[in-house]
Amino acid sequence: MSITIKDVAKKVGVTATTVSMVIRDNPRISSKTKEKVLKAVKEMNYYPNQIGRSLVKGKTNVIAVASSMFYGPFKIDIFNGIDTGVVETEYTTLHFSARAEQEAELLKEIVYGRRADGVIAINMRTEKDTLQAYKETGLPIVFVEETFEGFSGVKGDSFKGAYKAADRFIKTGKKSIGLISSVYTHLSCVIDREKGFMQALADNGIKYDEKKTLRSTTYNFQEGQDLMDKIIHDKIQVDSVFCSAGDLVAMGMIKRAKEKGVKIPGDIAIIGYDGLDTGSLVTPSLTTLKQPVVSMGRAAFDMLKKLMEEKDVKKEIKEFEPELIIRESA
Repeated sequence: MSITIKDVAKKVGVTATTVSMVIRDNPRISSKTKEKVLKAVKEMNYYPNQIGRSLVKGKTNVIAVASSMFYGPFKIDIFNGIDTGVVETEYTTLHFSARAEQEAELLKEIVYGRRADGVIAINMRTEKDTLQAYKETGLPIVFVEETFEGFSGVKGDSFKGAYKAADRFIKTGKKSIGLISSVYTHLSCVIDREKGFMQALADNGIKYDEKKTLRSTTYNFQEGQDLMDKIIHDKIQVDSVFCSAGDLVAMGMIKRAKEKGVKIPGDIAIIGYDGLDTGSLVTPSLTTLKQPVVSMGRAAFDMLKKLMEEKDVKKEIKEFEPELIIRESA
């Protein structure tokens, strides 16, 4: 049975209103009464009903972090960046997730249910009516990676990152360049990486070959092994592969290549995308595009905090350029 504010009041011999005023640190309550009440609160393990308090204050002190799936190094580091800001405030985070096809509905549920004071949406697809709902209600929202005009957001410069990867291959003499992209072709980061990759090829007189593009679904190590199996089994003629689906996939490809006697980078050079520290531990070590993901998460929090606490804040989209980390695989 949960302890109520009336239980605490009864134990101390004061009114429930007095207990409430102590919890809110009201200066009208004497230090002696405060001490007695706080001691009882601790002994009885009483926790204030935050929902009830938020109804009174019109404020939840909650930041909703929404995503279709909470996995992978990118999202973990985004969370880490958000948390570096949250710990400096009285806000707490509440994570919301939904299947890919229900992302827009989840964002509607948060805004209409007034579940939080602000929202950070990571790689979430949405619809015009969902965006309109946030405009009409005024609930602050910051988008990460999948950004929208008229809303604040942070994103990596996927076009430049992919261009750098393809350009690296070309400058090291590679001519038959493959691409590991994503099945989620609606995402702007996927679109921009493909555009950057193709532009680098075009600028160097190399024709893009769609047959040399494979798509990742799960972005994990095992899938990387499976994709390398496909390249070998289907005899896809590549001398290099840009794994825009991420470092975990790229590392899986390297492992399977070694097992099958494919030399990296001699037979196939590989470049990943993420900049994971673990990429330096595989053999050969992974050349990759490093995004400042923790900084992106912190920037998203700082943007949201400003939107929640200040008036007439200009909406902006901040881009972070990835750095090419050259190691042994390319």
